[in-house]
Order: sequence, then structure tokens, then C-alpha cells
Amino acid sequence: MNKLKLTILTPEKVLIEDKEVDSVTIPAWEGEMTVLYGHIPYMAQLKEGILKYRDGEKEEYMSIFWGYFEVDKNNVIILAEDAKISKEIDEEKTRQEYQKIKEALVAADKKQSVEDLEIQLKKTIVNLKLFELKKKQKR
Repeated sequence: MNKLKLTILTPEKVLIEDKEVDSVTIPAWEGEMTVLYGHIPYMAQLKEGILKYRDGEKEEYMSIFWGYFEVDKNNVIILAEDAKISKEIDEEKTRQEYQKIKEALVAADKKQSVEDLEIQLKKTIVNLKLFELKKKQKR
């Protein structure tokens, strides 16, 4: 079967480089989109969410936050502001952080701090969704 080559980069590191996969499902601003072999050239903005890639029967998930992606000649290149595989995230710490952010939002009085807290809240929500997906996958 024909494969895509997937590369995922953040400013801090290379998460995946030229990994051969069957499909990639990306949280784009226009909505979730799945890329398969032979996809037309395409470039768009990323939204925060869960990225999924499949290789045969094996599915992998990661949380991803903002940036851009490009599909060209069966290469999928993702440039994300931040991205994490589930192994990099501590579930209990993420749940505690979620609670702290919610409490801070209630007490926040400056517009800038509210915007920063909302961004942090989005990240923790996506990471919690990632844990739920991994739990369902194990069943």
C-alpha cells in the first residue's frame, strides 16, 4: 500500500520525522480533515485538538496546538506551536492544572490574564481529551 510521510515539528523539537503512515487526521481551522495517499497539495492553519495518524491497524494520537500544515507530494508537514504525545503528559497534574486555571479564570480581572488563562485552559482540555482517547483505545 502507498504511504504518506509525516513530519511534526515544534519550536522546541522534532516529534516525528518522515514516518510512513496510511492516514493523518488533523484539527484544521476549517474542521477536522483526514489526509490519505494521493491528496491534492494543500496548506492550512491548525487549531488546537487531537491529531491522529494510522499505520495499518495501529492508531496513534497526540495533542496539538496551533500552527500550520502542508500536504504536498504525499508529504504531510506540521509546524505546531506545541504538541505532545500522551507519554509526555502526566494525567493527574493535568487535571490539577485544569482546576487551578478554572479557579484563576473566576478570579481574573485583567483582560490579558484572562486571555492567557483561556489559552492554558484550551491546552489542558485537549490533553484531557487525549487521555480519554487512550483509555478507550486500551479497552
